[in-house]
Amino acid sequence: MQPLLALGPHVFEIAPLNYQRFERRTEVLFPTVPRFGQRPNRQHTGYGEDPVRIEGLLYPDEFGGRAEFDALRATQEAARAVLLMGWAGPTSARLFGRVVILSIDDRQSSINAAGQGRKLAFDIALAPAPRAGSRWKLF
Repeated sequence: MQPLLALGPHVFEIAPLNYQRFERRTEVLFPTVPRFGQRPNRQHTGYGEDPVRIEGLLYPDEFGGRAEFDALRATQEAARAVLLMGWAGPTSARLFGRVVILSIDDRQSSINAAGQGRKLAFDIALAPAPRAGSRWKLF
């Protein structure tokens, strides 16, 4: 299988662990600064949090993947930054940088006899990892 995205040791592919949507927001902060006798102006004061959101849908009973999804939570609980990388083709990749997993939400439906969902939709919220001695902006 061709990898699509890697979040640390977790590789998203078409199956078993895949994602349906990738959202990224970058922000540069330019708040309005009032000026006496003139129109307000804007001043660059830094960068935003630049959040990333990954949404996916798994069918763990049909394609496997429950262990891979549980491993994502273990990485989150370790509270360490991991590398986020996406593949642009068979021989090229895009390095997004180091991120932290802020939250993982899941919704399970079509519950099986073991009490687990046969359909598992998930959302993963990421943010750039802070680095000592540098600005927060990563992407």
